Amino acid sequence: MTRARIEINFDNILDVAIRGVRRAAIFMGLGVNAAMDTEFTNYQLTHLTKIQLVPDVAPEVVSHFKDEFKIWIEANGFRELVETFSKYLDSLHQACLVIAKGKEKQQKTFEQQGFPNKLNLLDSGFSVGPKYVEYLKTLNKARNCFTHRRGIVGQEDLTRSNSLSVLWLGMDLFVETPTGEKHMLNVIPEGGLLLPDGGSVMMQMMERERTFAIGSQVKFSTLDLAEICWFFDREAHSPLASAVEFAKKSGVTVNEKAI
Repeated sequence: MTRARIEINFDNILDVAIRGVRRAAIFMGLGVNAAMDTEFTNYQLTHLTKIQLVPDVAPEVVSHFKDEFKIWIEANGFRELVETFSKYLDSLHQACLVIAKGKEKQQKTFEQQGFPNKLNLLDSGFSVGPKYVEYLKTLNKARNCFTHRRGIVGQEDLTRSNSLSVLWLGMDLFVETPTGEKHMLNVIPEGGLLLPDGGSVMMQMMERERTFAIGSQVKFSTLDLAEICWFFDREAHSPLASAVEFAKKSGVTVNEKAI
């Protein structure tokens, strides 16, 4: 009796998350840059006055529109990041279920869970998941705040006493001189950086934290948003490695050259 052959393409599974991160990064880049461009003030969809819902307004009102637009863009960016990552977890769980010869109803139950619980179930069921689960959960908190409360921190968003704490990993670049001096490259002084003795460019992973009091507006800088996208991309790769290990322990042959 021949054994059934089942192929799982982990690259295709990962692509779900990576595409979501790229979409979020590009769309937030377009939207946030437009919101911050003082020269861009055209908020009308058409020049046909009969179907314009908002009349011409004063410059300060347009500025308010743009502030609200930036929040709206960030809300949609966070939703893209979390929801596509959640779909990625669905596909990853399905693959693990096939490897473990589980039942289809387990997949349906998994897909009905919220984002944090999916992370928990993957870990408890298969020891599969991202490295910085708790960081991802705080980013999901920010997403919920954007989506349900227009970015105004409510009681439901709190991660500690009277505040929402959002965490992720960022990347600091710096030059280290032969004498041990460190010069950060995130902000290069006007006129450039003069190092007579030269130096080595180094990279260091750093925890980032933004804290928002209850009732305050959740806001991120453009650098924050770029780092958050980069963090989601990085975290999408770590569950793949643990899924491969789970497959190996289950006696499944893994073609690691294809991953």
